Amino acid sequence: MNSNWRNAWILMRIPFSVYLMPVFWLSISVLPAAGWSWSSVAAVFAVLHLILYPASNGYNSLIDQDTEPVGGIKNPPPVTVHLRILVLIFDLLSIGLSFWIGLYFGFCVSVYWLVSKAYSSPSIRLKKMPLVSWLVVCVFQGGWSVYMIWCGILGNDAILDTRSMWLWPVIATLFLAGSYPMTQIYQHESDTKRGDRTLSVLLGIKGTFLFSFAFIFLGAGLLILTFIQSGEPEAILILLASTGPSFYYFFTWAKKVWNDARFADFEHTMRFNTVSSLGLSIGFILWTCLKFFSISLDLHP
Repeated sequence: MNSNWRNAWILMRIPFSVYLMPVFWLSISVLPAAGWSWSSVAAVFAVLHLILYPASNGYNSLIDQDTEPVGGIKNPPPVTVHLRILVLIFDLLSIGLSFWIGLYFGFCVSVYWLVSKAYSSPSIRLKKMPLVSWLVVCVFQGGWSVYMIWCGILGNDAILDTRSMWLWPVIATLFLAGSYPMTQIYQHESDTKRGDRTLSVLLGIKGTFLFSFAFIFLGAGLLILTFIQSGEPEAILILLASTGPSFYYFFTWAKKVWNDARFADFEHTMRFNTVSSLGLSIGFILWTCLKFFSISLDLHP
């Protein structure tokens, strides 16, 4: 493959989509037992994680032209016109395929697409506004994404008509509110040079750790309370076991950073993102499998 095309594919950062997978699997784990198919789950997953999110990453790389570490890439390659072509193709595919799946899903994807462009676009550049960019990211990568996934899988039946249905988008939003600033903790210098005053820059390194823990704790607390109210204690045990390593890593990493801020670097940040996202994803996947296995046993004793 031509080196320019290879660099363009690298800058699309498709593997980076793994960090958004917990929201997807959370959305699947709380679906009703009937009224949808696994083929629709696969289609929605492909559009979001293989096309829409990489298109957003690629556009961000196209505008920022990073020379220092950026989400998932320690040494970003140079930006060429090849990246612009890939981003355009992925943009068209994400919008077109989402409307092919369903009208509601297409609308949700289009709104997400517009917001992601506004986040990086030089003319709007939400990234320059610390509180606005934080709020936009945690809402659209959190609660909005939960509803977007439901629309793709359930279609017209994705209606938030009960309090319990609203809780899941809120939980996802709280988790994103805590995790998003942590993804920027090693970029303070490069963001400041570019004129992007992110929330993590505003909070400082130690402030980012405290802020993120507060919102992750709120999200975890609401998640546990929701499972208690719905009579699903098994889910709590599964999630505690699957997220235990990420909490351990968080506190040991925080201790290092408190003594030496240089530990708030790219390697530690990516390791934390990987451990926490995979842990949550595994927990929700296990819970989904357990639920459907139990339902299958009930239907076929």
